Amino acid sequence: MMKEKLESKKEEIRCCYKITDTDVAVLLKMVEIEKPITSEELADIFKLSKTTVENSLKKLIELGLVERTKTEGKKIGRPKYYYSITSNILEKIRADLLDCAKRMELAAT
Repeated sequence: MMKEKLESKKEEIRCCYKITDTDVAVLLKMVEIEKPITSEELADIFKLSKTTVENSLKKLIELGLVERTKTEGKKIGRPKYYYSITSNILEKIRADLLDCAKRMELAAT
């Protein structure tokens, strides 16, 4: 249900947040999956490089749409991170889109 709501607003989301189609696709896939996922898993899903996916995730984190969690456990080697959508994502996107529309309206007058 949530993915369909966001899917219909794909262009508005891309425009409002000034993000790429890849960023939007990553966000929508995470909404669809509804569980934490690694950048490697997302890269496999999209057949993209891990770096490309991580760049999208970094933007989504900065926008407050995605959260990053470090796994506990192994102490040797690089830490493993899981990414998940924020708990209030629909409310946040709705508020941000309304704010964006207001700013665009003011700019047009």
